[in-house]
Amino acid sequence: MKTDKLEPLANVNILNLSDNSVSVTNDQGRVGVSNWGPTSIRVSLVGYESQELAFRAKDFLVILKPSISTLNDVVVEGFLNDGGTKNQAGAISQIDASTLNRFDGTNLTNAVNTVPGVRFEQRAAASYRISIRGSSIRSPFGVRNVKVYWNGIPFTEPGGNTFLNLLDLSNIDDIEIMKGPSASIYGAGNGGVLKLTSTQLGANANSTSVGLLRGDFNTTRLTARTNFLTEKSSLTIKWSDQSADGYREHNAMDRSTFELDAQIFNSEKSTIFGSLLYSNLDYQIPGGLNPDQRAENPQQSRPRSIERNSSLQNELFLLRGGLDTELAPNWNLNTNVGLSSNQFENPFILDYKRDNQQVFSVRSEFENKINVNGRSGDIDYGFEYQRSYFDGKNFGNVNGQADTIRFADQVTTTQSIAFASYNQEISQNTSFTLGLSYNNLTYDINRSIDRINNNPQRFNKEFDSFLATRFGISQQLSDNYSVHFSLSNGLSNPTTTEVRTNEGSINRALQSEKGTNYELNIRGNLTSKLSFDLALFQFNLTDAITTFTDGQGVVLFRNAGETRQSGAELSAWMNWLEYGSGLISSLSSKVAYTYHDFSFENYIDDGDDFSGNALPGTAPYVFNLQTDVNFSNGLYLSFTYYYSDLIPLNDQNTFYSEAYNLVNTKVGYQGRIKGKTNFELYVGIDNLLDVSYSLGNDLNAFGRRFYQPAATRNFYFGLKLNFKH
Repeated sequence: MKTDKLEPLANVNILNLSDNSVSVTNDQGRVGVSNWGPTSIRVSLVGYESQELAFRAKDFLVILKPSISTLNDVVVEGFLNDGGTKNQAGAISQIDASTLNRFDGTNLTNAVNTVPGVRFEQRAAASYRISIRGSSIRSPFGVRNVKVYWNGIPFTEPGGNTFLNLLDLSNIDDIEIMKGPSASIYGAGNGGVLKLTSTQLGANANSTSVGLLRGDFNTTRLTARTNFLTEKSSLTIKWSDQSADGYREHNAMDRSTFELDAQIFNSEKSTIFGSLLYSNLDYQIPGGLNPDQRAENPQQSRPRSIERNSSLQNELFLLRGGLDTELAPNWNLNTNVGLSSNQFENPFILDYKRDNQQVFSVRSEFENKINVNGRSGDIDYGFEYQRSYFDGKNFGNVNGQADTIRFADQVTTTQSIAFASYNQEISQNTSFTLGLSYNNLTYDINRSIDRINNNPQRFNKEFDSFLATRFGISQQLSDNYSVHFSLSNGLSNPTTTEVRTNEGSINRALQSEKGTNYELNIRGNLTSKLSFDLALFQFNLTDAITTFTDGQGVVLFRNAGETRQSGAELSAWMNWLEYGSGLISSLSSKVAYTYHDFSFENYIDDGDDFSGNALPGTAPYVFNLQTDVNFSNGLYLSFTYYYSDLIPLNDQNTFYSEAYNLVNTKVGYQGRIKGKTNFELYVGIDNLLDVSYSLGNDLNAFGRRFYQPAATRNFYFGLKLNFKH
């Protein structure tokens, strides 16, 4: 018996359901039951989820998953300080597989939006944008100003862009979200960090599962997953295929993924990792609508989107290898190396892009556990290095086909980070953290073809090196309450997309954003059933990068003075009933509340003073409620309510999106067939109230094309089968 981190578990109870005999594991997590024949067993341990399994009369390995019943039970890595959130200073949230799977499974939107302070948007069927505490102000599309890791390697390329839409939900089993500057450990990105783990063994160990989903707008999703786990190795293979026509015209998408994850357990002190990921994504871009077009027909596409075949094709190959080993007592190394190749093609109304990019990444973390005057601590240090080779060509667009080349660039991007962190107990109830990192970024841009300005050129843009710091202190007030304070600074460099813009210019003047964050976190258990996590913060940003559009509607970027961003974010979890023996076996509710007061402090553009205006793209108030009911007979019901206040859409604050209320619900049944096969049938409704709203607004859009209308009421149903080997 082992944890999901493959650590042995002692004192696990194993009940033979045939004769009710009980065995208990030793300190190595082992137990001998040679006298048992094939039977069914129930495995249980306090603090872990119980499992009922088919037992075979031979050696086999069982992985137990921690049981989470309060917010303080959530275990996160955070700033390289493994442990519960009650021990960590800073705003850190986790989205586990149960939350990811409580929705339709076609995208991350609903699951990520259960976290206060985070807004996940879907501008088209597979066009994602994520805002952590207002970070999307500079992101007309895609994911920027947020650093994303996948299985320990940067998924964000060194130029700052992240193609998160290449991942299917099957490629993500767990998400850890760190809000605010995290440069002391993870480098550039004032918005925060997303750490994605693709494979958590748990109940998926030694099993094969398949899934089918069908929904409105001709939505189809097929998945398959299998795992083979022994004491020496683990192999997981995943496949997915998803397609849909979309709510709007010219809004179809198709994505296929294949993933292979392997682990070799050399010993109890050393594990070798390997991953292979292939993704092929194709989706159409309907484009933004102005208020009149939206009122006339919200399903229509932007004029000329169909004529110019506005769409995106993206293909990714990614290889990752890693090692986690104990170099000596209390000294551990975790290192990961990644290689990726990306083919990108993007016909758009204004142009036609073809890009080819290869990225090399390496990240190594050393951990030394120490003892100072009888108090435990640890020193973590390491480095991260990325280098990418980008070949991009921009053409004219004639009827959806690439025409005469306009310009071509070869860009070499080099990013390096050296970091260190010191965590130390001061007393039984007090600890502190000090973090420090040195960050460097260079763009080498060779404009080999320039038919627009007739000025081929090559130049090197090296951003000022930055020393990022972080200080945090945690105080355990009692067994049930803790308080934490942190002070951190960070930076966010201009991305290659912001420096090298679509109309053919190279923005040499654009500078890095720099921010300082002050944060107070209060966490606790009000009762044995009710827990909470409250964050109060103020984030001050200088040289904020914002968007504007030229007369052709091309999105451009500029530094816009200073912003002041204050807020309060609250999570609460109520376990009304656990392990019930009556009709209802469990009943729980979760609440997420966000209050954001974000404004420009000093922003003057062409004589217009926007100082004091609200930052576009952020709702001042957001509320989310989840309630889950599980019945003893296998039925379950999930209910989600989401409220968003009105959102300013431009720097002038002259246009706003409307406030809206969303209700989603899902009903299902989980059962078993002949002991080894579990099944799940479910049906769901999204946007039950049939609300008209825009889920991905285009900020500061030319021609008032702010709105990307989201789907009206829609239905889906599905089937999942899981067979234990």
